[in-house]
Amino acid sequence: MHIGTVEGRVSRGQAIRLEGGLFGPDFLELLKSGDAPGQKPQDFGIEGRPLLEEIAATYRDAKRYWESFRSGMERLSEDDIGTTLTRERWMIPFFSLLGYHLERNPRAYVIDGQSFAISHRAGENDDAPPVHIAGFRQPLDRRPERGVPRLSPHSLVQEYLNRTEHPWGLVTNGLRLRLLRKSPLVRTHAYVEFDLEAIFEEERFRDFEVLYRLLHRTRLPRGLDDAHECWLE
Repeated sequence: MHIGTVEGRVSRGQAIRLEGGLFGPDFLELLKSGDAPGQKPQDFGIEGRPLLEEIAATYRDAKRYWESFRSGMERLSEDDIGTTLTRERWMIPFFSLLGYHLERNPRAYVIDGQSFAISHRAGENDDAPPVHIAGFRQPLDRRPERGVPRLSPHSLVQEYLNRTEHPWGLVTNGLRLRLLRKSPLVRTHAYVEFDLEAIFEEERFRDFEVLYRLLHRTRLPRGLDDAHECWLE
């Protein structure tokens, strides 16, 4: 079943999209092969179990969360953008499977007089990477119609990165998940996007394997002190 409520499917059925040259296709193939640096089980904090076995178990658990989320989407009233459902039933549990302990930001960040209402951060430290979770009916590249937000979810995180020392951030609406990097090119989007709907509805395990190898919590910095020493760098 295709939910089909927001953005179109990633081109030609592919569940991974590269924009702006953040990574090249060769790098993703290297990830799939397991030959990229930092791709040993111990690099992910895994002991006594092959990495691929751990990824497969994580995929099975994530698919159960997805199915619960899908059921909730089907029953949700049309006037509900789905923020609480997306966060509580799907993305917070999903991120926990990838080693994250998401912390809700109690208030918006204010930088140079501008507000950045980013929903979460990747850990309990105040300087953990930003993670913004929007509702599944909110397209990542469109400014919300309700309230007074000035930016789309993607632009919210991108502008926050560009104005702070954080090099990496994540943004998702439950159907798409993007890894963003600080960029001086404000008008050019550079990101890796995973089509979560395709990954779980079409059982694209190999694409999930890339997601796991690229976005596991051990890939991102713990905070600003190690921001330029993490595996993504």
